[in-house]
Amino acid sequence: MTLRTLALATLASLVATSGAQASNVVIDMSQVQDYNQYQIDLQQCEGLAVQNQPDAPQRESVAGTAVRGAAVGAAAGAVGGKSGSKAAKKGAGIGVIAAAGRNSRNRREASANASAQTDQIVKNCMRGRGYNVLN
Repeated sequence: MTLRTLALATLASLVATSGAQASNVVIDMSQVQDYNQYQIDLQQCEGLAVQNQPDAPQRESVAGTAVRGAAVGAAAGAVGGKSGSKAAKKGAGIGVIAAAGRNSRNRREASANASAQTDQIVKNCMRGRGYNVLN
């Protein structure tokens, strides 16, 4: 990936993120006197909210999970009297699938929490600037 491609992807992500934030905050527009000032205030509040983004949860190493899964599978196979190789392969596969599911769930939960925090920051900021926030 070139530097230009990375810069364009980052810009597109920021634009998409800022658009998503504004859609979750409902302002009583009948009270707004100056629409240009409203847009400035909203952009500044969204900028504050972006500063408070929590870190994404770290992805668990798939290789490490596969190794642990293989070890558990091999041990289970040995207890069952089967060859360790097939049991290790099954254990590795199960370990990878379990880790992928757990990582995906953690990322979804972190994303939902970050979105709720962002919305709350924008709402509080807009209230502080005198706007009537309805949600």
